[in-house]
Amino acid sequence: MSIEGVDYAWARPTVAGLVTAGKKFTCRYGGPGSAGKQLDKAEARALIAAGIAICANAEGAADGMLGGFTTGASWARSADTHFRACGMPATRPIYLSADVDVTAAQWPKVADALRGAASVLGGVGRVGVYGSYDVMLWARRDGVAAWFWQTYAWSEGRWAPGNHIEQYRNGVALAGGNVDLDRALTADYGQWGPNTGDDMLTSDDLKNIKSTVWYSDLDTGERSISAGSALLGVYDRPPVEPTPVDVAALAAALVADPAFTAALEAAAEKAVRTVAADAAE
Repeated sequence: MSIEGVDYAWARPTVAGLVTAGKKFTCRYGGPGSAGKQLDKAEARALIAAGIAICANAEGAADGMLGGFTTGASWARSADTHFRACGMPATRPIYLSADVDVTAAQWPKVADALRGAASVLGGVGRVGVYGSYDVMLWARRDGVAAWFWQTYAWSEGRWAPGNHIEQYRNGVALAGGNVDLDRALTADYGQWGPNTGDDMLTSDDLKNIKSTVWYSDLDTGERSISAGSALLGVYDRPPVEPTPVDVAALAAALVADPAFTAALEAAAEKAVRTVAADAAE
């Protein structure tokens, strides 16, 4: 399979133009580096509303990962904060860019930078790497990344096995901007947004939803929430027996209608406010 997408920095294309061009995702900067090239909340909302998924990319200086562990940790911390503020779910990966022709002698520093990122992101499972063919091979060999975005640059026409994303052309004028062309090769390539990645329910999400049940005591009017809700986590009471839920139907509804997710979040926020108000009385 191949899913067409783009990445870009300063000269941004219009969202409508990306849709017209058939692009399904975009890799965007966030965290370290110049603010002018980074994703912001408004752009994230516009992309998602148009059906375009987003992948998180962290890059300070092009050769910044040669700074090793400390740089990787700093980039990851900054990027995670930035992208979460733009709506990225907490479990989605961040691709760190080695945007130079990394040599074998330099690779240990880059590998240490990826280890630094893992120390911040909760493990290697959320660490992605962007770079050349060799960088993909070395990162997989050394187990320092779980997500792989290869550029054609410095790769001499070779593509590493197991890539999630491949950047195959740079500097293309498109939709009023200047973009690089990418293709995703797997259904899950680290994206988030409409009906993709963490916007789709995982088994853990479904368990949380299924075990989160409001109830009312008809005699006292007391309201509570089960302790199974890691999503709300605001009312420390013994768990109640969950009401049976058709999980498959619920998942289908959420996947089919993104507006349902927004409504669910709004209801949860209202519930939290209600509990807080009751607790204050």
